[in-house]
Amino acid sequence: MAGMSFLKRYKWPVLGVAALLVAVALYAVAGFWLVPKIGRSQATAYVEQTLHKRLDLGEIRFNPFTFELDVSDIAIRDPDARASARPLLGVGRLYVDFQGSSLLKRGYDFREVTLERPYARAIIRSDGSLNLTDLIPPSEEPQAPLPEVRVGQLNVRDGRVDFADWSRRLKPEKTLAPINFGLADLSTVAESGGFQLAAASEQGERFEWSGTVNLQPVASRGQFKVQGLRADSVQAFLGEELPATLTAGSFDFAGNYDFGAGGDGPLRLDASLPQAVASGLSLRAHGADEDWVVLPKATLENTRLSLAGQSIEADALRLDGVQAKVWMDADGNINLLQMFAPETAPVAPAATQASVAEAGTDTAAAPATADPAATDWSFVLHHLGLQQAQVDLEDRTVRPSGKFALSPMDLQLDEVSLDLTRPVPMKLSATVNGKAQLALDGTIVPETVAADLQLDVSGLSLGDVTGYLPALPGLTLKSGTVAAKGRVQMRPEAEPGPALSFDGDGSVSGFDLVETEGMREFVSWDRVDAQGIAYSEAPDAVSIREVRLHRPFARVIVTEDQHINLVDIFSAQEAGVAPASTSDEMPIKVGKLRLDNATMSFADFSMDPSFQARIDALNGSISGLSTATNSVADIDLNGHVVNQYSPVTIQGGTNLFAFDKHTDIKMAFSNIDLPIFNPYSGRFAGYAIAKGKLSTELHYQISDRKLDASHHVVLDQLEWGEATDSKDKVSLPIRLATSLLKNREGVIDLDLPVTGSLDDPKFRVWPVVWQILKNLLTKIVTAPFAFLGSLFEGAEDAQFVDFTAGSAELGEAGRSQLAALAKGLVDRPALKLEIPAGVLAEVDAAAIAQQRLQQALAGEGGADPLQGLPADEQVDRLAKLYRQEFEHKPDYPETEQAQDPAQEELSRKERHALRDQARAEWLQQQLLDHYRPPAEEVQQLARARADAIQDALLAGGELDPARVFVTLNKTPVEHEGKVRIELGLE
Repeated sequence: MAGMSFLKRYKWPVLGVAALLVAVALYAVAGFWLVPKIGRSQATAYVEQTLHKRLDLGEIRFNPFTFELDVSDIAIRDPDARASARPLLGVGRLYVDFQGSSLLKRGYDFREVTLERPYARAIIRSDGSLNLTDLIPPSEEPQAPLPEVRVGQLNVRDGRVDFADWSRRLKPEKTLAPINFGLADLSTVAESGGFQLAAASEQGERFEWSGTVNLQPVASRGQFKVQGLRADSVQAFLGEELPATLTAGSFDFAGNYDFGAGGDGPLRLDASLPQAVASGLSLRAHGADEDWVVLPKATLENTRLSLAGQSIEADALRLDGVQAKVWMDADGNINLLQMFAPETAPVAPAATQASVAEAGTDTAAAPATADPAATDWSFVLHHLGLQQAQVDLEDRTVRPSGKFALSPMDLQLDEVSLDLTRPVPMKLSATVNGKAQLALDGTIVPETVAADLQLDVSGLSLGDVTGYLPALPGLTLKSGTVAAKGRVQMRPEAEPGPALSFDGDGSVSGFDLVETEGMREFVSWDRVDAQGIAYSEAPDAVSIREVRLHRPFARVIVTEDQHINLVDIFSAQEAGVAPASTSDEMPIKVGKLRLDNATMSFADFSMDPSFQARIDALNGSISGLSTATNSVADIDLNGHVVNQYSPVTIQGGTNLFAFDKHTDIKMAFSNIDLPIFNPYSGRFAGYAIAKGKLSTELHYQISDRKLDASHHVVLDQLEWGEATDSKDKVSLPIRLATSLLKNREGVIDLDLPVTGSLDDPKFRVWPVVWQILKNLLTKIVTAPFAFLGSLFEGAEDAQFVDFTAGSAELGEAGRSQLAALAKGLVDRPALKLEIPAGVLAEVDAAAIAQQRLQQALAGEGGADPLQGLPADEQVDRLAKLYRQEFEHKPDYPETEQAQDPAQEELSRKERHALRDQARAEWLQQQLLDHYRPPAEEVQQLARARADAIQDALLAGGELDPARVFVTLNKTPVEHEGKVRIELGLE
């Protein structure tokens, strides 16, 4: 009863509580059971109908009293995807703690939103679209403002993102996991609290981001940090935009940012990177098969970016230990420039092209144009430094290619900016090929490559720059180092002045150029110093104040096959090369060229034995060297040949670059020992030289290719030695020629003038000199008395001495001629004279018999006593002499009794006259035979003639009798009724 009364009394409160309990129960049932079911159905339908995807959901739990939602295994997949395939989006667990009280306020408050093991499979398709954009529902309504949302704590734990870019040629993929993110006090209407994001890739790359974020307006500030970002990751995703291919390395950087968008102000982004480091970086050109640049470490310091100010500024970029391979190919292309050329995309397969066409993509529709605003950006790098770099340079435009290893190399650039017209201060120092030192200090303008630099290089081997030197066939550069110090300027074409200029000093040390065959020294010097060099290019010109050569050496060789090395070498250089026109020749000017202790060696290996001689200690100068047409260089040199006692002087003037226009040179060689020329004398003269000295004065004058040369040769005390069996000796009596030429002091003094035109292709000075000398010797030895006559008048006629038959008497003319010959012999003490003691036996014996007959008829002297007498009187006188000599009467030949039939017609008187004439002739012949001298008496006549000649020669008392020889080896000849004796010289 009490109970009923209670119910009656509290019916409505009880019913209210019961209704409340039922409502709560129904609310709980709806919340715990119905909401997950409806949510699953609605979400699945929405994804399927609106997004055309399939939504898979695990367990859904909702607490209607605390407004906590907990959903597991959320996955959005393509409709036909297998359940085992990775979804487009997925969440292992979604936990939402909503504050129901916010329903009574404006906006929505969440105490916590947590995503555990979230997953996204992001793919950029080949057409550039992102697959995840398919999950954004299409909407034609204007975007509504963000509702007021506040999240106390937003958490992402152990997230994973699989990203792939199929629009790239390499179709790169990257996985980021785990991803952890925390954001406190997220609000769409006020500044949010701090957040933290941490992610890592499977390769150990780490990404950290922390700061604050605001959604109304959009703004964020904070810090970011990237560690171990791999180069291949960057290459995979950004390689097609990069100027080069990254093959190795990693990046580490951290910085601060301040970002703002929306509101009334412009987009704002300010960022700073205190330090960014690249380690172990390797780069190559797209498509290359090896790395061209290796960068162990690069550090970018204090970088600042301002979007509003459109500026990027960095304090310094330091590159440590750079290793680079740089070359210029035969066409003049530099390989490193290829690293800044866009990569050529491969031709797409036909199917791909078709799909692109179907998608309406026209990749060649419009050329890319530069953003005009891009020119408003400024970039300043206050300092760029390379330390301990190693750069291998190769110039393949020359042969052999120029190879230069710059290691270590330090390069400092200051104030590098996008304003390429500003001069950039630079400083470079390097060791080249392990020895040479190179330093550059100055400024360079990037846009025009104009430069103003101080250059200092030393110890650079000439072998390293062989390809830049003139080709020298047959020669090998053995050694040599170059040094230079001065100012180098490069000017753009628009500026006045030469395109390239150098002003300073230079030197070449230890130069040694040898002949390739046999490796014989050709040209060398200890050091060449050039002071006051002024070189310019475009226009080309060289001017040097002074050049000094220390101990230069040159060798001229005649080879075994009689080739001259100089001729062979320079002929090989000129073969097939057309001479440059004078208008193209570079003007050259050298104020003074000094020689210090120069040497020129000459060797003739065509001789056996070989001939070798040297000009040593050649000192002096050549002033005023110039290629100018009318310039004349003054030459003043002195030295010695063979030894210090044989001086050499060379003086005069010439244009060394156009010697055929003007040359006036005098050369003097003194006191040279002649025996050194034995290889030549033995071969060509047929004798060795026992002793003697040579002095010569040469004078060459050339005017407009007309040569007037004189050769004054003096041989002192020349004495021939042993004869040789040379087959090349001249067919001349050399000893006689020497004796004829040698004066009483033992000196041979010759003048050999030569004139001619250099335009005559057959004209050569020394062959002409040799021919003149041969002609002179031939003339002397073939007409030695004529040569003496040219020295002493009358001596030329003394070669032949004429005697009356049967007589040894010299006429006055003969004695005069022999006296002149004696004077010539006195002046030529080496000559010996031979006097043949000879007779003409028949002529002289007959003449003596005739003389005796006349004497017997008429006594001593007188004319012929029979001349003019009639025949009968001649018979009487001859018959009388006959009876005296023979002591009996003449016994005329019986033939006189015979009567000639022809005489029968003659008168008696005529027949008697003929008989008397026959008897007179017979008597005269009988007496001549009787008076004919014996042979011994005739030979006495020969000696008497020789004595007469000798007496005439020695009458002056100056000629040494020991030089006059009477010989019996030559017979006189009859000449114009006289007996002629020919004197001989030897």
